[in-house]
Amino acid sequence: MRFSYVELKHWAESVLLAAGADQPSAQATAEVLLEADLKGIASHGLVRLPIYVRRLEAGLVNPKPNPRLLRDEGPLGLLDGDLGLGPRVGLWAVEEALAKARSCGVGVVGVQRSTHFGMAGFYAERIAEAGYLGLVLSNVEPDVVPYGGRRAALGTNPLAFAAPAPQGPLVADLATSQAAMGKVFLARARGERVPPDWGVDELGQPTQDPHRVRALLPLGGAKGYALALMVEVLAGVLTGAGVAHGVGRMYDDWSRPQNVGHLFLALDPARFLSKETFLERVGQLWEGIKATPPAPGFEEVFLPGERERALKVARLRDGVPLEAATLEALQELGRRYDQPLEVGHA
Repeated sequence: MRFSYVELKHWAESVLLAAGADQPSAQATAEVLLEADLKGIASHGLVRLPIYVRRLEAGLVNPKPNPRLLRDEGPLGLLDGDLGLGPRVGLWAVEEALAKARSCGVGVVGVQRSTHFGMAGFYAERIAEAGYLGLVLSNVEPDVVPYGGRRAALGTNPLAFAAPAPQGPLVADLATSQAAMGKVFLARARGERVPPDWGVDELGQPTQDPHRVRALLPLGGAKGYALALMVEVLAGVLTGAGVAHGVGRMYDDWSRPQNVGHLFLALDPARFLSKETFLERVGQLWEGIKATPPAPGFEEVFLPGERERALKVARLRDGVPLEAATLEALQELGRRYDQPLEVGHA
């Protein structure tokens, strides 16, 4: 079932407003979640809206946050997210990092007392669209075993990087686990099995049954574990946010707020090279990679984010598809707040 982007965004904002969120929070959250659906990353799209609303209802997310800088020292800042919806906090931090980068050449903003902020690449791309290099890190509740371990100790701890380029922003967005937990949730809803290298059961054994997955495996074994630990230090330890099991679980911990930590970096490439020279060099790198002969079974070599950008264009034109289970959950949410999501068309 496909819906127009404009209609879905308006509907999502209306539900969040009805649930008590202020306008900036509702607008930011709808935008971030829909961006994921536009790019085919359904695990971070509107499928997350019901749990965001449920945590608002439980009083574990501040519907009307007032983010403020606890520290503000030149290019560095530490932001208290006031337990607001993550997308609202994240976009505030992006603007602060950009303001510092314009003034100092680099802006680094750490965030504490935030919540799940959706797709990390959204924020890195926003920085790149402003002409800066962007790096975004976030910790989350532990769902990933350390290399050699059998119980979860770290989060999927995403990191995203984006750079301006003549062809469009170059965006790399990845979890430090083999897969995001949201993909396991989708497999459960679809009745599908998962690859054996995604997760382990309660005994630490690999399983393809998504209902038996109790923890995820790190990306590339020890390498992903090391990256997750790096993100935990920079986004959690450094910012004063929750660390490892100190981060509240979004889906099954109703005793405390999450206290997620983020780190946002914006770097002005013009402080190293002229803007024109930098863009020319990035463009040459892009074209050189695109010119690589494709391996058997591949039609061409893609840059990170390239296919997602093309899919976004198509879905803005043809509509955003929602899976049956997601649509059912969203319709139930809409009925509760007298904001019906009618079966429509693009």
